[in-house]
Amino acid sequence: MKGLILIYLIAAYGTVGAIFNPVIGLFVYVGFAVLRPQFIWGFAGDFSGISLYVGIATLVGWAFRGFGTLKLGRGKSIVISLALFALWAAISATQAVDSEVAYNEMMPMLKYVVPFLIGVTLLDTEKLSRGMFWVIVGCQGWVGLEMNQTYLMKGYNVAGEGFGGMDNNCFGVALVSTIGPAMALALGAKNWYEKAIATAAVLLILHTTLLTFSRGALVGLALVGLTAFIIMPKRPKHVVGLVLIVLIAVRLTGPQLMARYATIAAEEQDRDASAESRLDLWKDCLKVMVQNPVFGVGPGNFRVVAADLGWSPGKQAHSTWMQTAAENGAPGIALLLFFFVVTLVRVWPLARQKQTEENRYQVVMASGIVMCLVGFIVTGQFVSLGGLEIPYYVAMIGVILLKTQSASAPAVVEAGPRPLMPGRSGAFAMARPAPQSPARTS
Repeated sequence: MKGLILIYLIAAYGTVGAIFNPVIGLFVYVGFAVLRPQFIWGFAGDFSGISLYVGIATLVGWAFRGFGTLKLGRGKSIVISLALFALWAAISATQAVDSEVAYNEMMPMLKYVVPFLIGVTLLDTEKLSRGMFWVIVGCQGWVGLEMNQTYLMKGYNVAGEGFGGMDNNCFGVALVSTIGPAMALALGAKNWYEKAIATAAVLLILHTTLLTFSRGALVGLALVGLTAFIIMPKRPKHVVGLVLIVLIAVRLTGPQLMARYATIAAEEQDRDASAESRLDLWKDCLKVMVQNPVFGVGPGNFRVVAADLGWSPGKQAHSTWMQTAAENGAPGIALLLFFFVVTLVRVWPLARQKQTEENRYQVVMASGIVMCLVGFIVTGQFVSLGGLEIPYYVAMIGVILLKTQSASAPAVVEAGPRPLMPGRSGAFAMARPAPQSPARTS
């Protein structure tokens, strides 16, 4: 009952506050998208439509603010690519095998595309983007807390069945997409209490990821850890922290988990039916894209044509990228990959820059963004989860970092007259005239 009351109070605050300050509504909306309170406290009451009210109020507040600013700096092409992907998907829906299924697929897409656009046009400071970072990590940490409490106190592994309308594999992707930002905050936060909260979130998310029994999630975890080692400063405290996380992950991986994860690298004759069927599904996705190269078969329509390919009706492709290619054609998958890959490439230098007190949190957030996108791009190959909001919101923070960096970049000033005395400048410095070219004699 306490959770029910708390969520209603937060929703009321977000709905009313968003009209006057849409940033408040955006924070609440993103938090609910990660936390999914209807699946945690749904037993206590009806949460249906609670995010919708916050979202509508945020849209109204955004309109009152003149839809923010379009000065996006180096993040402009990233935003355009996502907008074009959504537009291309809408056009593809008109050409779909089953248009009704395709149109129904567009609504979930708007639930992360529109908040993304609101965020990149309204959030314009490091403090706001850092706050959004904490919202995502904190809410996912709370989900991990609920999963661990159920597992340790009641002996029931909810994560192994999935969460929030996602199966165990999709839930694993959501967790892997968040553990990178949590690790970045734990290793780079300035205050001890921030480190403590972020470290707790890392441990909760890590154990929950292992409880999903998802092989794709384990591959993602391994690459997130490798990425963390590459980009983080090689200071003793950072190396020790990362080693401790790895040791804890090994300790939490019991024999049952290890036996399942060992099949990741199995030879062809030793693969289980699930792994083998994924490869066949991916081949069929490529076949569908070759047959429909421009618009694909329409959003959400791979499961419509699955039966024609010899699969059971409603079968998903078990790959975000392969299924997007089949459903939206070559232009669609190119736009979506451009969105994620270019965000990753442009944020990478911010994560690799030398950390100082002035840019500490910029480096921390950039590192978390890189780890999130690496984790999602890899694990996305193993599940059909193009509508997972978390990587889009983390990419949104990346665009904000690029935007604020472009705005604060020093302007190039043309060289002016030199000061009279070497090393002296200022309001009282006298400038000597520029040397004149010698007169040309006839």
